[in-house]
Amino acid sequence: MPQTKQQLRSTIAAKRKMLDADWIEDASAKAIENLQSLPAFQSAKTVALYMAIGGEVRLEPLFAECWRLGKTTCIPVFNSSTRLYEMAEITENTRFETGNYGIPEPVAPNPVAIQEINLMVVPGVAFDASGNRLGRGGGYYDRLLDGFSGDIVAVAFDFQILPQIPCDSYDRPVQIIATETKNIKVRNER
Repeated sequence: MPQTKQQLRSTIAAKRKMLDADWIEDASAKAIENLQSLPAFQSAKTVALYMAIGGEVRLEPLFAECWRLGKTTCIPVFNSSTRLYEMAEITENTRFETGNYGIPEPVAPNPVAIQEINLMVVPGVAFDASGNRLGRGGGYYDRLLDGFSGDIVAVAFDFQILPQIPCDSYDRPVQIIATETKNIKVRNER
């Protein structure tokens, strides 16, 4: 019997808790290398990344590389009025504070319109070969991606790639998944 979304979140969370910090750092560096090899990354002028929490792929080293390459770099920032995430630019001088859900956010956000972003790099709990993404369950990324027309690339560890995951009509699929061992061009079959 297939697992529900919540069961999958619990299963993957248990695996993430067992990860060693050195392994996460090493595997994250390899996933970043794979991400950087993508034409979508190389041609992007404005890149949306995320601040990793828990056992997610750590993208912090990629921030500095984006700045070195002259790419505008932004991350999601929670708007408590709308209860939605919006994008804000970050630079090497950005100061952070703990934001919603314990995720670091800029102290003084500099908004970036979603239409200006060429590449959105997203986290997730699990993914499948059709590009379906299982998030944490709040639907925040699905709503953020709703108005986005650029490339959507997920970064994940190999153990997060499953044969099939449950999805709903509002779940936004990704086009490519970068892991520590490979880039997976997905078959969007929805």
